[in-house]
Order: sequence, then structure tokens, then C-alpha cells
Amino acid sequence: MSTTVLVQEPERGQTHACPTWVPVLVGRDPERCKIAIKDPSVSRAHCELYAEMDGRLRVKNLGKHGTWIGEARVEDTAHARAGDVLRLGPTRTLLVVGTLDPLAPQRDPQGVLNVPQRLEPHFVLLRPVGRGGAGIVYEAWDEAKGRRVALKLLLSGGRASAELIERFRREAALQGTMRDYPGIVKVWELGTLPRSGELFFSMEFVRGTTLRHRIKDGLLRAEGVRLMARVARAVHYAHEHGVVHRDLKPSNILVTDRDQVRLTDFGVAKALEDQDGLTVTGVLMGTPNYMAPEQIEDAKRVGPPADVYGLGAILYHVLTGRPPFQGDSLNRMLDQVAQGDYPAPEELDPTIARPLGDLVRAAMVVDPGARTPTARALAEGLEAWLRAVAPARKVSLAPPRPPGA
Repeated sequence: MSTTVLVQEPERGQTHACPTWVPVLVGRDPERCKIAIKDPSVSRAHCELYAEMDGRLRVKNLGKHGTWIGEARVEDTAHARAGDVLRLGPTRTLLVVGTLDPLAPQRDPQGVLNVPQRLEPHFVLLRPVGRGGAGIVYEAWDEAKGRRVALKLLLSGGRASAELIERFRREAALQGTMRDYPGIVKVWELGTLPRSGELFFSMEFVRGTTLRHRIKDGLLRAEGVRLMARVARAVHYAHEHGVVHRDLKPSNILVTDRDQVRLTDFGVAKALEDQDGLTVTGVLMGTPNYMAPEQIEDAKRVGPPADVYGLGAILYHVLTGRPPFQGDSLNRMLDQVAQGDYPAPEELDPTIARPLGDLVRAAMVVDPGARTPTARALAEGLEAWLRAVAPARKVSLAPPRPPGA
């Protein structure tokens, strides 16, 4: 059985198979080219791809605009390997993903799925993009729907406990109820892999990074505040739909290439009206650095104020570059949370405006009843600061004045 080299259009996620011994034409002409790319800078027949048995992809340039493998121009023919980027003309690219080999092992020694591989019922796994305590998330191509997705699998698969399986299903269901809001990652499909019995759900794939990485790379203050206002709006929407996230943290906030936010990972979320016993009193549900004091005491009885607190703690991190609590042990950190013992943002950075520090303090009050009342109220406070300090540019709709007027 022959192997196949997989290539991907990075912009939209579309994947294409290049079987061994079969030339694959790439270009603008949809009648001639198996990989048709609508771009005037791509020639009608731009290049030919030919997969070889050793997993390399032979690339033959045919177009007048040129073909590159990385920074090297293909003068006639050259070879690309997994991870190489092919550039077609000045802008369009194809990524060589790797070899789809039906005889290769499905899993590594730790039981994690190898990539790339075709996965029943209708997915092609491309690469892992995230991992948590119970699940691993892959970038994948949904062959049935013709779209790029993020595919989350329950790590322990068919051996998972009944409670873990129910939590996984609950995450998909709760996140799925909010799919109409653009600030929350959409869930598409919940299912079971036919052979292994592993649970999965597919989600909207977000091109970008996490807020955690954005903070690490350095955020302008106004940019960070603007992102947090959008996150607070998304959290308020979840609350309006009866869902408390309970694990708000920078790594659960995705930031797109266009600086939009997407809230994700509702793995420990709680439906306000549901008393199903899934949350066990005394078990830590959340991340200590961003966890409200009442959540440490009893995660079963937390409500929207716990998420408001989490937003305040993330805002602290955005403003200062570090989380509010930094104990040398978990118990020490939990004591600090319970007592509200953290340095004021202005102590760490005197350039932080007092109104922003006040928004942090109001959201992180130890008593949940005395906090900022809603996530929307926090968003409005942040937006008011932005209007005063970093107003949006005014757009003029007047016609341009003629020269010399």
C-alpha cells in the first residue's frame, strides 16, 4: 500500500493528498490542477508535486512567478520535506505536513495519536496544538464538512471513568449552547471514534495564540485592556446563558491574528441551574492564581462572582506581567488568595493608572457579594478607561477635497 504526502494551505486549512508516483499539478486553472489556488500571482500551471517513497516531495517549477522551498528558489526541480513551506509566487504558500502512511503505528509509546494520520470517521489529524489534564487538542481537517477544526480527544479514551466521560460531554454541551457568540469558541460535533471508543468533539479552529503568550511577548497597555474588555463581554454572555466558566486564565483565552478573543476550555464549567453532583466538595476545581476564595472553599456553590474575580486576576497579570499570587507552595498561595494578600498593581508598576488598579481591586474583593457586580460592569469600566485614554480614531466620510481647495 502506497504512502501519501500531505500538504496544507495554511490560510484556510485545506489539506491535499499527494500519492506516491502520481504527479499533482498546482496552479490557478481548476480544470487542469488538482490543487487549484485562486490568486492572480499564481500561474495557471504553477508547479508539479511528486511524492516519493522516502516521504520527500519532489517539486518542479512551471510558473513564471517562481516557486520557493523556504528561501531557496526552485530553478527546475528540488525536494521538500515535512515542515518545509512552499511559496508560490510572492504571497501564496503550501505547508508540507508529512507522510500519511496507513501502515505506520497510530500511537506513540505513551498512547498519544501520531500525526499526521487519517482518523475515522472523517478527520485528518495535522498537529497537536494544546494539552490539558484530561484532553489533547489537535488541528485537523474535517473531510465531511470541508473545514479546518480543532479536535479535542479525551486522553484516557475508552478507559476513562464515568465521571470524566460525563465532564467531557458536559464541556461540549455547555460550550455548544453558546456557539452564536463570536467571543466563545464554537463547538461543532460530539462523537466517538469507531475503533477505540474514544470521545471527541470538534471546534472552531482559531488562528492565533493564547493571551498567556501575548502577555509573555509584551502587550501595550491599551491593547491588553481592550482584549480584557472583550473577554469580560464573553464571560457575561456565558453568565446570561447560565454557565459559569470556573477556570478563567490566560491560557484559556485565545487571541486571533486580528486581535479578537475566543474564550475556550469549559472543562470545569458549571451550569447554574444544574445540581448533578459532578463537583466534589473539597476538590480544587480551577487554577489557584486566578481562583476566587469561595471556589477554594467549595467549588459546588460558586456563581458568576467567581468568574468576575478570575477576570480581575487576569487583568492584574495583563497590567503587571505577573499573576497576583506567587507563593512558594500551593498551601501558601491558597492562604494568600483567602486573605486577598497581593501587592497592588501600582506597587509593581507605578505607571499603571489608579483607575485601572481600582478595577482590579473591585473585581478581586474577597467577599463575593462586595465585588464588581457583573462581568459586563467590569467590561464597561475598562471601555470607559479606553475612551478616556486611547480613543478610537474618528472616521471621516466626507469626500476628499480637490487639490488646491
